[in-house]
Amino acid sequence: MNALIGAQNIYSWLNTCLPWLPQSKVNQHPVLLIAVATIAGVLLDSCFSPSPSPEIRALFIYGWLLAVSLCLLLLIRARPSVRRVVAMLVFVPFGGYLHQSQSDRYHSHTILQYLCLTDQPTVIHGIVDHAPTLRNRKSQHNAIEHHRSPWQTQIEVEISELRVGQSWKRSNGRVLVIIEGRHQDLLPGDIIEAYGYLCRFPSPSNPGQQDLRPGYRYRDLQARFKVKHPNQIVTLPGIASKPKALHRWLAKFAAMGRDELLRHTSDSAGPLAVAMVLGQRDYIDLPTRDLLLVTGTAHLLSVSGMHLAILVILANLLATVMRLPVRTKIICILLFCLFYTSLTGARPPVIRAAVLVGVCLASVWLRRMNQPINALSVAALMLILMNPGNVLNVGVQLSFLAVTTLVLCARKVAHDPVCAVNDDQDKRLGELIDTGRSRLLVLAERLGKQAGLLLWFSCCVTVICMPLVWHHFHVVSPISVLVNLLLAPCLMLALGSGVLVIVMGLFHSSLGIIPGWVCSRTLEWMQWVMSVASDVPFGHAWLPAPPGYWVAIFYIFLAASFFASCPDRWIRCIRCIWVGIWISIAYGLAISGRNAPDGTLEATFLDVGHGTCVVLRLPSNEVWMYDCGRLGNESYSSAGIDRALWSMGITRLNGIVLSHADSDHFNALPGLLKRFHVNCVITPPGMLGEPESALIPIRKVIEHYQIELWETHGSAVWSQPLKSGPSDYPFPQTFQVLHPPFTRLAGSDNANSLVLHLCWRGRSMILPGDLEPPGTAMLVNRPRPNAGGILMAPHHGSLRMDAASVLEWARPRETIVSGGERASKPEVLEMLSVHGSDVHVTAIVGAIRVQIGNQGEVRVQEWNFAGW
Repeated sequence: MNALIGAQNIYSWLNTCLPWLPQSKVNQHPVLLIAVATIAGVLLDSCFSPSPSPEIRALFIYGWLLAVSLCLLLLIRARPSVRRVVAMLVFVPFGGYLHQSQSDRYHSHTILQYLCLTDQPTVIHGIVDHAPTLRNRKSQHNAIEHHRSPWQTQIEVEISELRVGQSWKRSNGRVLVIIEGRHQDLLPGDIIEAYGYLCRFPSPSNPGQQDLRPGYRYRDLQARFKVKHPNQIVTLPGIASKPKALHRWLAKFAAMGRDELLRHTSDSAGPLAVAMVLGQRDYIDLPTRDLLLVTGTAHLLSVSGMHLAILVILANLLATVMRLPVRTKIICILLFCLFYTSLTGARPPVIRAAVLVGVCLASVWLRRMNQPINALSVAALMLILMNPGNVLNVGVQLSFLAVTTLVLCARKVAHDPVCAVNDDQDKRLGELIDTGRSRLLVLAERLGKQAGLLLWFSCCVTVICMPLVWHHFHVVSPISVLVNLLLAPCLMLALGSGVLVIVMGLFHSSLGIIPGWVCSRTLEWMQWVMSVASDVPFGHAWLPAPPGYWVAIFYIFLAASFFASCPDRWIRCIRCIWVGIWISIAYGLAISGRNAPDGTLEATFLDVGHGTCVVLRLPSNEVWMYDCGRLGNESYSSAGIDRALWSMGITRLNGIVLSHADSDHFNALPGLLKRFHVNCVITPPGMLGEPESALIPIRKVIEHYQIELWETHGSAVWSQPLKSGPSDYPFPQTFQVLHPPFTRLAGSDNANSLVLHLCWRGRSMILPGDLEPPGTAMLVNRPRPNAGGILMAPHHGSLRMDAASVLEWARPRETIVSGGERASKPEVLEMLSVHGSDVHVTAIVGAIRVQIGNQGEVRVQEWNFAGW
């Protein structure tokens, strides 16, 4: 009874506090309220039940079930005036129950008890669950010299047993098998034996790094299994007993379609065609993905609801030409939607589009009115039932945002009261006027009106999706308004011709030559348009992301505005003002990152695997970087480094110091210059003039962005007084280069590494790159720095370096090792701690922050995969 009274009080409060909420809008969209309540339950459970403890999970499950039961009881006994509120509240605990049940199933798999944070060599038996996914890692530069395969294969496997020691243990769970190389012969249902390394999915090891573990959890993947070569995967005789026949046939058909598209398109257009028609987005290389992101066209060239809508339109035209009866046409279109959705991997945006098409066709069949918002809500509920994690999937969120915006814009145009007044008379008058004008002029005017309308639609979608894109991808792309408008017609042509290539391939491969040529040329032209658009000044901007709560406030305000009873003109004006205010505040919040304490020199050693990247924040508020690269970064991207900088609110670098010509110390420079304003680049003498093919893109990108280039050598000093802050600082901020000499030493690039010495408040910090003999001997013959400072271990803590002489010379209090797997060996820690310094390894603890305070005190913080 108390609960019933509480529900009545809630309803009374809503009516009292929200008198502006029109009941007609609520009554028209009952499914919307159900979807919103279910989503709220999923979000609540994801926020308040993160514990993997089985007892806590069981408590939450029974708690949600009890809440559902109470709400149902209230619904039965409630008065008619409060039933709407109670009926909606039923779905809040229902959403929480769905999410918690999924979490409970995930943690119940027995493979979790065999996982460690480090790679464990083992053998597994399992069943292939999905067709292999090929990831394109081809480099645009010096690909011949790369020793690893340009392809990586990923397979989801349902594990049945694994080898522990000398015995086999029965287990269950799903693992992501990552194969270095191309291995596309496996099909769903194949039983395999794999030899490799089993490990948990890693936690973020740097500030700002995206946590991928929730995504894997919602895909029900418990671990990763790394295989170094395709021949370490053995297919065992037999096929799994599960009904995989349809999945196997779809995988074979998709493979055939992929081969046909690649055969009849150019090298640059082929991967785009495979992504556009079959949804295999990993075929697109990283530079092209960046191009799609900055031009806001990622949704055009990877299968989404738009693609299914275009194909449905083409299928409808074909059925109309064949003069099929209406109901036969509906059945054929529904079957086509089902087939294409399954063929492209049943991605959530495609499922959403298929549900919309199904609801629309069902309304035609039944001759009933179709409510697009209700249809969208049905699609949302279906996706939540399939996987509650779809609520937190940014692709799903953007898909629903874009479609909802288009529906509301189309409704506003169709029901504009200004256009509705004397509509028939205006139409007839317009036709009478047009009879006296040139047909060409009339056609041009009509096309201009349609283009203006489409431009307005594109602008609305871009503005509405902008906060979410900015928050997740750190980019704002105003140019996407025009680019999407230009490329949408081309997409229809490219998609139709691409599908025709696959259809013709069913009969004979040569029949696909002409549609393949059309598809290839169209995609190449689209690439050219995107390339030009990406170079337009102020067309896009890479920025730190605004906080999540501010993004949520943006959408809550907009959603509330649709239920306001104010005049439409006022509402439109308020929304425009709100967007401007929100962007201004969002930018301020984004760039106000964590600043170093006043009078403090701070160095952040990022975990980049086998490589080096040190972010230096000086007491003068300048930001410098020492080295920027990692092993295996053939695409020259700055992934990981850029997000760490954005998390600190950094958009500008005063300079980047490159120690020497090993690619794991400089290959992130092109990506950084694309995303950040950099004043200068500093190198040792003659570094960029070396005949190293990996340096070619470095020289090109420095010239392209017109970056000032300095060369420096031993004894060079940059001494500059503080630009701001207290005036009683006794010492200036000093950078000193200790090595190499002006004349190059005989030996490798490592021996000529640029050694940077930073001194603040009597404390020294030595950054030696990959220094090794004979450069080591020259360094230790220089005057010794003050004892008790910080030393970055030369050459990533290599056991082959002359560690004893460097440590004895520097006498550090703290030694930092920036390295990969090999740097975490016990021998490395033992070697570097011989002289009493504390040793910190990025491969073990993640990013490391070192601060030299205003009084010379040294503070070391380890990210430790959980935050500072």
